[in-house]
Amino acid sequence: MLENNPIERHSSFKTFILNPDFKSSVKHILIIRPGAIGDVIVTLPTIGAIRKHFHNARIEIMGYASFLEIAKGRFYADTVSRFDQADLAPLFTKNSNISASLINKLSNADLIISFVSDKEQIMVRNLRAAGAKHVIHYEPFPSESEHVHIIDHFLKCLDLLGIPHSNKIPKIFLKDEDVLFGESFFKNRIVHPNKMLVAVHPGSGSRQKCWSLDRYVELILWLNEEMDAQILIISGPADTEIVEDLRVKVKDKFILADQLPLPFLAAIIKRCNLFVGNDSGITHLAAAVETPAIAIFGSSDPSMWGPRGERVKILFKKSACSPCSFDTRRNCITQTCLGSVTVEDVMSEIRYTYQHSF
Repeated sequence: MLENNPIERHSSFKTFILNPDFKSSVKHILIIRPGAIGDVIVTLPTIGAIRKHFHNARIEIMGYASFLEIAKGRFYADTVSRFDQADLAPLFTKNSNISASLINKLSNADLIISFVSDKEQIMVRNLRAAGAKHVIHYEPFPSESEHVHIIDHFLKCLDLLGIPHSNKIPKIFLKDEDVLFGESFFKNRIVHPNKMLVAVHPGSGSRQKCWSLDRYVELILWLNEEMDAQILIISGPADTEIVEDLRVKVKDKFILADQLPLPFLAAIIKRCNLFVGNDSGITHLAAAVETPAIAIFGSSDPSMWGPRGERVKILFKKSACSPCSFDTRRNCITQTCLGSVTVEDVMSEIRYTYQHSF
């Protein structure tokens, strides 16, 4: 059984992981990765490398089911399980009693890789006490002193373990049913299939990361009138109010993709000519299906949190107070950073993309 200290302190991990006997003996890997859609996507290059290294193993990812659908049966995971289960709560309490069902589940995994913040190692100790054979823990966030893109932060875990990797760009693999849904959506909902189709996601998990609604209105009207484009508005559970306000201001001059399962939404975005959105998980999704994407950033540092892809353009104008902390962003009322990105900035990037991509 491995000691379960952080990887950085464990020089024996690399030797152990690369041991051919161990590699061939691993039949079931449990990766614990709770988080929203963007959190899942930035971890995909790391999970993909683990999949290739342990190519004979069955991989299970534990997290939030609706977000993990983009991985389930789509290369990265054979199955997924829920992190928000009541019997998991004792894992975060010292000297707790673990249920028999959870002990059975954990003991069946040959290797557990936890991307859960656990600086005091409480969860790791409980996993070991519950019968987990081998546990690797890696903090999901870089230290405050470490300026590194979040994708590279996770890949550093592989470097420390000696697991080879070459891909630093997330990619989503669609199943046939996803592609067929996208085709059906276009056939039934897209009126002019030969016109440019621009997907727009005006929302985000945080309202403080959202570009001004009035600017989205101006952009949509310009796309309609000057570019003769069709607009597909993407709406998630947190976007209802924004979309309703948008509907009033642009008079239904858009097609709505409302709260669709993520694999289906990915298939639809992949068929669009362009995507425009905020600092959100859906923008990471657009980048991961290789649709030309324009991401509008304000309070977050795009060099750490920006979507990564060969067809991604991030619009960010650093201000005196940005990037800023979560608490500062939450209490901000001016949004100077987002206000610095003008409608003309986005229009100019759209013109450039149109000239070079269509």
